[in-house]
Amino acid sequence: MLTHRRRALALAGALALVAALAGCSGDKGAGATPTSDTLGPRPTSPAKLTIVAPRNGATVPASGAELDVKLAKAKIVNLTTRNITPTEGHIHVLVDGQLVAMNYKLSGKLPKLSPGTHVVRVEFVAADHLPFDPRVLSQAAFVVK
Repeated sequence: MLTHRRRALALAGALALVAALAGCSGDKGAGATPTSDTLGPRPTSPAKLTIVAPRNGATVPASGAELDVKLAKAKIVNLTTRNITPTEGHIHVLVDGQLVAMNYKLSGKLPKLSPGTHVVRVEFVAADHLPFDPRVLSQAAFVVK
């Protein structure tokens, strides 16, 4: 019982750290996209993005986690163009801050990951691969066994 409680507290602490870093990060490393000051204003999107699986705090097998995302008020388009609209785009998938996929679908398999805690972040981006303003993001931390 105590081990389970310690594990839950450790995961909660990791999730809080991830949320804090995501909210104030100025990181321009892998997965970073250009900012609006270099591109001019970006459109706002009504889209809502939710990670259905893996759920925040879930434990997944080492063989790979299934990614399932729900997108509302927008649609995925298999098109790259500079003529963007706020309700059309695709999904960028990052694991532990590294871009692993640019999806034109809402489900798939994450890459094989080492045991431990990982964070998956998904972002609905415009058809030009750049973010909306504000960004349309969702993230979840999970444990690989």
